[in-house]
Amino acid sequence: MSEAGHVAWPSTTGPVWEFDWRLTDYPDQEGIVIRAARYRGHQVFYKASLPSLRVQYDGPCGPYKDPLNYNNAKPTGRCPGSRVCVYSYTSNGVRGLAVESYHTIGAYRLTHRWVFWEHGWVMPRLYSAGLQCPYDHRHHAYWRFDFDIDGAGRDVALEFNTYTPDQGWGAGWHTKRWETTRRKNPSSRRSWAILDVDSGRGFHVLPGPGDGTADAFSASDLWVLRYRGAEDLYGRQGSAAADELGAYLTAEPTDGQDLVLWYAGHLAHEAHDGEGDWHSVGPNLAPFGAW
Repeated sequence: MSEAGHVAWPSTTGPVWEFDWRLTDYPDQEGIVIRAARYRGHQVFYKASLPSLRVQYDGPCGPYKDPLNYNNAKPTGRCPGSRVCVYSYTSNGVRGLAVESYHTIGAYRLTHRWVFWEHGWVMPRLYSAGLQCPYDHRHHAYWRFDFDIDGAGRDVALEFNTYTPDQGWGAGWHTKRWETTRRKNPSSRRSWAILDVDSGRGFHVLPGPGDGTADAFSASDLWVLRYRGAEDLYGRQGSAAADELGAYLTAEPTDGQDLVLWYAGHLAHEAHDGEGDWHSVGPNLAPFGAW
């Protein structure tokens, strides 16, 4: 079973955002998948998804791997006839389009949401409540962003740090020329970007305020990889014990190539908060250049 749809928003005539979405059943378990996303007529994603969600407990429970799929999705009061809810709203005077699903896995309650804003920002989010075991734990959410800005190829990955001199990309920015992993560094305001060399259009990847940092269980925050179709496992990525993304790091050059960015957020849930509080995790994707 699955649900799928096409969005041209806010209208089919000159839409600001246009894309396909799909939520599928086992064995393809990667939450709501966004495909062929275009902003103001320019391609942004070939595919964007949430292929892996791992849970790490301080106590004797777990670890767990909690796939988001059609089977564990439930209709909500906003959209009682569907397991995927598509709706628009306005926040601080800016219109946004949300595509979301609500899931129950054991004692966990999870909302997977994509918000596409009219000014171009994309906000992938995972919201979690519930307590499977009475111990502090962290939900490690792994998003896979297959950017194809203005088409596949000719992309570069950039990193920002306050201490980096201008190397031709602006103060603070430098390129990542080879496949690599990175960790967040709040003290240097570390962030990343993907840039199409020919058009000058790109997207910043900005860590969200609740995204935490990597640890021994989930050892990286960002992976810069050259696109290989065989590395897209449609949610069958890794296990409860390991994300297994390191196998994709084969020292391939990334400068001017077709690139995929994996991004991990690490959502901390303290047991004394109880099962009623909702916590959220996810990056902000912000466009730059002449869109």
